[in-house]
Amino acid sequence: MRAFIRLCLSGAVATVVMVFAARPAEAQWQIESKDGTSSLRFGFLIQPQLELLETADQEAVSTNLFIRRLRLVVGGTLSEHWSFFFETDSPNLGKTSPNPGVTLPGAKDQGDVYVQDAYITYSQGMAFKVDAGMIMLPHSRHGTQSAATLLAVDYGPYTFLDSGPGGERVGRDYGVQLRGYPAGQRLEYRLAVAQGVRDTEARNPLRVTGRAVYYPFGAETGFFYAGTFQGMKRQAGFGGGFDVQEDARIYSADAFFETPVLDSRQGFTVQFNWMRYDGGALVPALPKQDAFLVEAGYHVWNHRLTPFVQYQARDFASASMADQDSFQAGVAWWLAGHQRSLKFSAGRLHADGQPDRTQLLVQFQLFYY
Repeated sequence: MRAFIRLCLSGAVATVVMVFAARPAEAQWQIESKDGTSSLRFGFLIQPQLELLETADQEAVSTNLFIRRLRLVVGGTLSEHWSFFFETDSPNLGKTSPNPGVTLPGAKDQGDVYVQDAYITYSQGMAFKVDAGMIMLPHSRHGTQSAATLLAVDYGPYTFLDSGPGGERVGRDYGVQLRGYPAGQRLEYRLAVAQGVRDTEARNPLRVTGRAVYYPFGAETGFFYAGTFQGMKRQAGFGGGFDVQEDARIYSADAFFETPVLDSRQGFTVQFNWMRYDGGALVPALPKQDAFLVEAGYHVWNHRLTPFVQYQARDFASASMADQDSFQAGVAWWLAGHQRSLKFSAGRLHADGQPDRTQLLVQFQLFYY
């Protein structure tokens, strides 16, 4: 335990040094045409991270100091109706797998730079938009949030359970999506048709994903949802979604609420997300199960400091499979909103029939777009 505490302190000190060594960007990296109708915008996301994870036998601590995400971002507009977005990612760069049974134990991830998002958008006002390309499918709110705007250190571990078995890339698939915000931007709809799992000669039906949301105070109209506005905005959304391909099914329900309080000096954020996965015969590696996520944060010190909690669980329909859950409690320090932040969390990972494992995370984020 003393060794664990020493590692925690050394990692925290190292991360604080990185924070104060970093300087904020002062202007957008953007090129505009002379008439202002088109633009080209550049950005990046980097998240250095420390992870301390108790080993499965509870006799030692796995230590990783790595880059959780490294992304290059390009976007822009071509005219009043046309825009585009493109980004790469190299996740877990330099990380060593803390779990036994890996092919090359102790080997650091050398990085696989790949396309994370790539789509064009045609817009005919707020009520009708078309997104086409490699898109994040809209089967849940938490799964359609930007990684750069999360409340906690990371997504819940069960938000993208379909990605591996379905051949996706962190919730992304290739397809076309209709999206709009009718009824005075109090409603949102998303309906996507995507590749999904392809069989021999690619003869099976395509994947259909949909989502509808009710916003009491007005919609979030960006392609990606925000995990938090640091308690500075009154925002609420109540949604549900589905994802269907042959006998594979995903259903979801979610709620998000954030509001300033105490004359806008403080604020709080709360989110709930439920997902029912069932891969059926098409995706047998995705057994029937329910996944839950609840997270909340209270924003203090002029919205710059946010203590938060995050709880996730997965319950299998089959009694022969071990249910899992995890709990994290921590604090986010918003040095410059989502552009620069420092997050710390400590928690426990549980799986039925196995010892609980302690996990500590420290993450610094530098985001500019």
